[in-house]
Amino acid sequence: MPINFKRTQDMQLQFSIFGKLPRRADFIRINATHPAALDVDQQLADSLKYISLENEWQHRYLAMPASEFIFFSHDQKWAFVGVAMPSHDEASRHYPLVAGMCVPSEVIQGTEAEFVLANELFFSGLKDQLKSAADNSVEMLACRQFLEDQMAFSQRAGADLELAAQLLDRHMAKTAAWDLDRALQDQNADLESMILAFAFYLQMSRRYGNSMPGQLFLLPLPTGLGEEILGASVWLSLCRAATQSQGSNPIYFAFVSKESQRYLALSFSKINEQQLAMLWGKELDSRQIINAGDMQSPWRSHQAYAEASYILGRQLSDPTLSLLKLRDIVFKVTETIN
Repeated sequence: MPINFKRTQDMQLQFSIFGKLPRRADFIRINATHPAALDVDQQLADSLKYISLENEWQHRYLAMPASEFIFFSHDQKWAFVGVAMPSHDEASRHYPLVAGMCVPSEVIQGTEAEFVLANELFFSGLKDQLKSAADNSVEMLACRQFLEDQMAFSQRAGADLELAAQLLDRHMAKTAAWDLDRALQDQNADLESMILAFAFYLQMSRRYGNSMPGQLFLLPLPTGLGEEILGASVWLSLCRAATQSQGSNPIYFAFVSKESQRYLALSFSKINEQQLAMLWGKELDSRQIINAGDMQSPWRSHQAYAEASYILGRQLSDPTLSLLKLRDIVFKVTETIN
C-alpha cells in the first residue's frame, strides 16, 4: 500500500501549554491563543461543566490517568496533538493540565496510524513532563523546553513516518487477525462487524450530516510496554483502509481508561462534552458508543453491506490471516462505498 508522506519542511508548528497547577492560583497559558488550542480548551471546559453537575465527581476526576489525544480545530485546518492530565489549582478549582503541538491537519490526515507510532516517545515524554510539573509545582519550564525541542520534528518527520510505516507493517504481518477479533468479544462485537461499521457508519453520517447524533468507537488496546501505541496504530490503519474510498475525513481520537482497560476512543466528528467526560472517569451512556455488533444497526441495510460482509467474513474465517493481509482485503472490499 503506497503511503503519501506529506512534505513537512517549513511546517508552521507551534506548541501550547494551558491549565492548572496544584500550587498556582492562576490559569497557565503559554502560546494558548492558537485556534487549535482555543478549541481544545473550550471542549475540555465544556466536558468539566458537564460532569460537575454530579456529586463526588472530583474524586473520579483526580483518579484518572493522563490521556493522549489528537483533535482538530473547528475549521479542520489544524490538529492539536497533545496530552491532558487531570489537575487543579491551589484553591482546588479543577481543570486539566494540557500540553501539545499545533500541526497543520494535512500532515496527519491519511497517515494517522504512522503518525501516532512515530510520535510514541513524544507522547510518553510529554506525559512525564506534565506529571513532573504537577508533582513538583514547577513553572512548566522543563515542559516548555521539551516542546521547543520537539519543533525539530519538522526536519525529520518524513523519515520517521516511513520508519513507523515499516514497523507497523511488520507488526501487522506477524499478528493474526483472530487476535484482534478475540479482543472485541467483551463488547459483543467481532472484527468483521467493526471494520464494516467504520466504512458504513461514515457513509451514513456523511449522508445525513448533523441530523445524525455523533457517536464514537471504543476500541480495546493491548497492554505492555509499547503495545498500546502499536494497538492504536493498528486500529487507525484498519479504519483508514475501510474509509479511504470516501475521501478525506478527519479522525478524532483519544486514549481513555475504563475499568482498568485502555481504549482508543475514535470518532469521525468532534468528540462532544458527554463523550470527553470519559477522560475524567464518567461512565459513558451506551447511546454515545457505536455498537458494531448490533444486528439492527441502520448501516446494515445499505445495499452493499451484505456482499461486503460475505467477502470479509470468508477471509476472516482463515485463522492464519494476518492483519496486514486483512488491511489489503479491506481496501478492496470497501473501495466502492462512497
